[in-house]
Amino acid sequence: MKRLKYLIFTLLMGVVGVVSVSAASLSMSVSSKSVTVGSNVRVTVKASGAAGWEYCLSYDSSVFQLTGGDKCVLGGTLAGNQSVTFTLKALKQGSSTISLSDVSMLDDAANELQVSKGSATVNVKTQSDISTNPKTDTPSSDNAYLKSLEVVGYSLSPAFDKKVQSYEVEVPNEISEVGINAFREDFTSNISANVRDIDHIQLTEGVNKVVITVRAQKGNKLEYVININRKETNPIVVTIDEKEYTVLRDMEELEKPKYYTDSSIEIEDQTIEALTSEVTGFTLVALKDEEGNVGLYIYKDGKYEKYVEVINELVTLIPKETNSLMPGYEHTKEIDIKGNKVTVYYNDGESDFVLLYAMNVGNGENAWYLYDIKEGTLQRYSGETKIERKGKNDYYYLAIAFAIVSALSLIIIFAILGLNNRLKKKNDRLVRRLREKKVKVLDHPVFDLEVDSWKNVKTDDEELSDTDFFARPDDTMTKINTDVEIKGDAFDSEEEQVVEEKKKRKRREKRKTKEDKEAEEAELKAMRDDFLKTREIEITKEMRAVDKTKETKKRGRKKKK
Repeated sequence: MKRLKYLIFTLLMGVVGVVSVSAASLSMSVSSKSVTVGSNVRVTVKASGAAGWEYCLSYDSSVFQLTGGDKCVLGGTLAGNQSVTFTLKALKQGSSTISLSDVSMLDDAANELQVSKGSATVNVKTQSDISTNPKTDTPSSDNAYLKSLEVVGYSLSPAFDKKVQSYEVEVPNEISEVGINAFREDFTSNISANVRDIDHIQLTEGVNKVVITVRAQKGNKLEYVININRKETNPIVVTIDEKEYTVLRDMEELEKPKYYTDSSIEIEDQTIEALTSEVTGFTLVALKDEEGNVGLYIYKDGKYEKYVEVINELVTLIPKETNSLMPGYEHTKEIDIKGNKVTVYYNDGESDFVLLYAMNVGNGENAWYLYDIKEGTLQRYSGETKIERKGKNDYYYLAIAFAIVSALSLIIIFAILGLNNRLKKKNDRLVRRLREKKVKVLDHPVFDLEVDSWKNVKTDDEELSDTDFFARPDDTMTKINTDVEIKGDAFDSEEEQVVEEKKKRKRREKRKTKEDKEAEEAELKAMRDDFLKTREIEITKEMRAVDKTKETKKRGRKKKK
């Protein structure tokens, strides 16, 4: 099963070419080897030295819970996933070794490689465990206050007070970027923010919510919230479920979903940036709520609907409503899948498995999917799928079926060609023999007389010796010879028709084989073009991000000057 899966993957990579590789390794690093209960640890796995790979993250599920990333990864040098970061949440006190399982790495010829893989042990402590600094034997600090906080060039409202955690700032519409200075009161505490670069925060029109988190040495934390309001010109305000949203005119800072392309639409006589997909048929726009939270919404005929995606390692899904239910899954509930509220279907039992009805963004098809709440994995569900197959992707099973059908088709084709060839040779020998000896077969549908030779003709139940036969009058012999020639010509004509029919059938088979080959080549080309298009979009996005970062840094240097 694995070898076939990897073989299919390697053949896909071969469409666009792969780079030769040598030693293979999966290195692992963790953000911290000691965390407190309730906090997160980031695990980064980097693959190198292989054309394709697959692995799964292994850990003690009673100590950690996977909250970010897919447990199993399938990737390649061109498909991506060379560096993957997982987020684990500490559930209870203890220790767990984080390692990799089900590891396979292949070279560009689909050969298995020897793999060196990393691991890490992370300890989880409670607040009481770290109440004392083990190095100095003195109490750890619980000071999570900021010493100062400012938005460069603008005033906070109210004025900064370390015990006040919420502030407002208003900037003109022409200001698209600001910087924040935040200094901690205790040097042992740590500062983090919900933005990429606290010195260069990109602002959209309306409220932009910035959260500064200060975590004390002891583990307690404080959050300082700054709502930066960039004034809007002619804002487009819409109401959804009794809540007001503002339509954003541009999506520059948004992470765009796969398979969507940039476009624009007109809303209230204003040009708005949008995203469209020929597969889903959706047009997406960005809306911002009163608290500054931005999200994508499906726009159609002046109405807005929240856009939700459920992303697995190889498939992206859009949950949809359905009136038809799967037997045994008649109850519904809402669960959280990677930050999205999704309606799922379940049975009466206490099972970790639920059903999700969704559209595949890659091909636009609607189908049922089995979701594992505990492990966060998805697979296509038909009603006959066994739960023991969880975590496996249906594309692999479809690949097996396709391979089997293809093999059987080839066997049948070769058998038919071989049979036709043998029949053709046999018929050719028979026709050649008949022509050489001029023998007509008894009871042949064309004839009612048998001719063993030109000297022995039997017809009309007359038994004639050779002497009597040749003693017949000339007109009788002429008639006999004429009858034989006429019937011989009829035999030759029928034979020619059979040969011509065989030629036509052969031409039809050759034409069909050519058409099938052209269709197969067109399908492979479409797969290759789709892959190259997706990769081109990703590369363009990365280049834009690099250019934007350079421009941002350049503006930052000019501003400092």
